[in-house]
Order: sequence, then C-alpha cells, then structure tokens
Amino acid sequence: MTVPNLNITWCYPDILNLHGDRGNIMALEHVAKLMGVDAPVTRVNDLDDPIDFEAADILFFNVGEIKSAIAVGRALAPHADALAAYVNAGKVVFVVGTTVCAFAEQTTMLDGSVEAGLGLLKLSCTERELVFGDDLIFTAPDYGFDVNGSEISLVDTHLNPGTTPLGTVRYGRGNDGTKTEGARVKNLFFTNCLGPVLVKNPWLAEDLLREALKAKGEKLPERVDTKRYDLELKSMECIKRYNETKGER
Repeated sequence: MTVPNLNITWCYPDILNLHGDRGNIMALEHVAKLMGVDAPVTRVNDLDDPIDFEAADILFFNVGEIKSAIAVGRALAPHADALAAYVNAGKVVFVVGTTVCAFAEQTTMLDGSVEAGLGLLKLSCTERELVFGDDLIFTAPDYGFDVNGSEISLVDTHLNPGTTPLGTVRYGRGNDGTKTEGARVKNLFFTNCLGPVLVKNPWLAEDLLREALKAKGEKLPERVDTKRYDLELKSMECIKRYNETKGER
C-alpha cells in the first residue's frame, strides 16, 4: 500500500525562534505518524535561501520578534507571486504570533513608521508599548472544536472588513480585544496562540495535515482516534475550568 506523503518546510527556524514553538514541528511529525502519513521536514535556514514552493505542501512560520518578522517579509517580497500562487492552490501555510507582520498589509511601529508586508492577509498590525500575556481559548467555526494555549503579544492585529477570523475568542485577548482570533485565507492560517499550539491541540495539527493532503490530491486517511488526544483534551478542560474562576476578560 502506498503511504501518503507530505513535505513540510520549516521556514527560518533560527530567526523565528521564540517561545519554544519549534514544538509545533514535532507535533506535526507525531500526528502525521498517527495518521500513517510520511511527512519529512526540510529546513530553510537563511533569509536568502530559496523556498521550493513546488515541492512544499506545508510552510511553517514560527513566532519571532517584530524586527525578525519584518525582515522575513522583505526577504519574501521578491517571491510574493510564487507564494500567492502557492496559497491560491490551496496549499497550507501556518503562521504563529508576531510573524503575522510579514503577511499583513502593513505594520505601524511605535515610532510612527510603517512597514509594508506581503498583503496575503487582509489585515494590519500596530505595535503596542505594553506586552499582553494570558491564556487564550477560541472556537474554530470551520472545524467545530476549541483551541487553547497562551498569548504573549506586543502587536494588535486589525482585520479588514470581510477578512475571515480563524476563530472567536472565548477567553483572552486574541487579535485586538474584539473577540476575533487569527485569520484565514484559503489554507493560509494565522493564530496568536502559543503553547506550542499544535502540541496542546493535536486535532488542529491533524486538520492542517488533512487540508494539505486534500490540496495534494491524496486519499484522506481515517481520523485519528480521539483517545490518542485524551491527555490534551483533559488538559484543556482543566484550563477552561480554571479560567472560569478568573472571570470575564
């Protein structure tokens, strides 16, 4: 029997390297194994290293500092058409945290300067003076499940009218305190959620892998038995109960 194959490209792991979110790659590898999917990981280390958009099925961009996200946006700008074609083909891009600045239309810095982004996500970012940190729980309407983790952010993300959020905040701040969390365009996903988010929510990792398989035309395997996610599900319920004691935020 032929084993389904997905190529995961880990973009700039030593530049976008905050909060231990390299664990997201480990989660993708683990869940892919549970699904019976071969999912080798290729690292693109330097900003001037080429990304093979043809070969890649999932592009992963970890959370980084604002200046690093801006640098990534500049490095990708000459390849904006290739990246847009990749997104339009339904292939998966997963962007975490402040790295959204690279994919935004623009980012306004504290000093008033404005940095252009790739514009693949119809949203804008604004740097804040104060860091926000707390738990983050949101419902992802496209999938009908909750996602939990934490948020440590120095940027407000403002969705343009008509831009689809990834989810609705149940607890925490999300994009900018308006109860929206993240954004999605086709299979380009952005979330503020740390944790690492795919470690704490392996069902989200599974859905990213399934979207990538569909885009590639691969046969979808059976869903992973939810008993495999028992520890993570119980953890989320404990966090929900704890946050209920803290009151509405």
